[in-house]
Amino acid sequence: MKYIARLAFVVFLLQAPCASAQQITGRFYPEKDQHLVGEPVIIDFEVVNGTDKMAEIDEFNCPWLNPRQFEVDNAPPKKKIGLFGCTVQAIAGDCLGSTVEIPPGGKYLKRLLLEGPFELDFPGSYHIRASREQEIRAKGTHQVLANLKVESEFYLTLEAPTESELKAAYEPFFNDLRSRDLTVRYFAASAVTQNPPPFAEAAILALADDPDIPAASIEGLARLATTAARAKLLQMSSTKSPEYLRQPAIEALGEIGNSDDCEAMLDIASQNKNYTQGEAYIVSGYICKEQAIPTLLRVLPTADSQLLMYLATAFGNTQSRNAVPPLISLLANPDDNVRRDAEEALAALTHRKSQYGIADADSARQSYMEWSNWWASNSKVASIYGPSACSEPEPLP
Repeated sequence: MKYIARLAFVVFLLQAPCASAQQITGRFYPEKDQHLVGEPVIIDFEVVNGTDKMAEIDEFNCPWLNPRQFEVDNAPPKKKIGLFGCTVQAIAGDCLGSTVEIPPGGKYLKRLLLEGPFELDFPGSYHIRASREQEIRAKGTHQVLANLKVESEFYLTLEAPTESELKAAYEPFFNDLRSRDLTVRYFAASAVTQNPPPFAEAAILALADDPDIPAASIEGLARLATTAARAKLLQMSSTKSPEYLRQPAIEALGEIGNSDDCEAMLDIASQNKNYTQGEAYIVSGYICKEQAIPTLLRVLPTADSQLLMYLATAFGNTQSRNAVPPLISLLANPDDNVRRDAEEALAALTHRKSQYGIADADSARQSYMEWSNWWASNSKVASIYGPSACSEPEPLP
């Protein structure tokens, strides 16, 4: 059971020396002294320009650019399902940025959500470390006024509040969701969807229909995972939705992993093309498990190399021993990318690998034979694993 908790801040700041005779400084600090867990925690990033020059700073609204900006020493890690295989995936995406001026003697202030690969769900004291490297330039030039390395630390003490207190804490964010200022609305959307309590469902469902930022609702819908939230994600995954909504909505349904969405996801895969089709099959493998195997087998004979790569990952997500034979057959594919993804999927399913690898056609043939011989003897007794149990594969015996 999750505990809702109050955060009391005790703050001390470690500021690294900077250029320009220490006239430009930076720090992180909490926006207020008390919070509730479940309430978004706002951290301010401040830069003070103590020079006599107009300065400028690049600003990006992309948390994935600084994935470890905040670290918590003693918090449990955030759970994440590896839908796209056990290999570490590169993070990418569109990122809107701008340049902001800092006048002489002035300040730059950026509100940030306290977020990262951790959960703050239980009462206790948490040590937070915030860090960022930031270049500050003279306006209109390439002259670097300072290369800041900002490091700040503070403690959070968590105590359980009442639900009415949490509702009151969310009210300003709900109000900002109705703002005409798109920047204000987007920040409020990010805050409300970060770790939404049940009473935020109506606001997040309404956000999904926002004409400007409907994609901002998807994380919140995934974390709610209610019947209504899943229905909205399925609607956003349909071919009636634009591509930029379909792809994250499909992934969100995969993260929820509700088997009741199996048939709908297989239908979505059959109606889409290119990456969105492949992504839907990958998610179908995880949601449907064994039930996805017949559909994936039917698609194999007519799939091009690109789709075969996605199907290999989909088979690997099924946690089914019936996925092993088609993956072994893909080791003989002439496309080395298909062979690579098949090899990775076999490793995810069995935690095994061939000594020969798949680097070239000859190696792939030997790998195919080794896998075929091993599976002929071990198909009924080999352990089979799911995508949440990634491990370094051992050589086939």
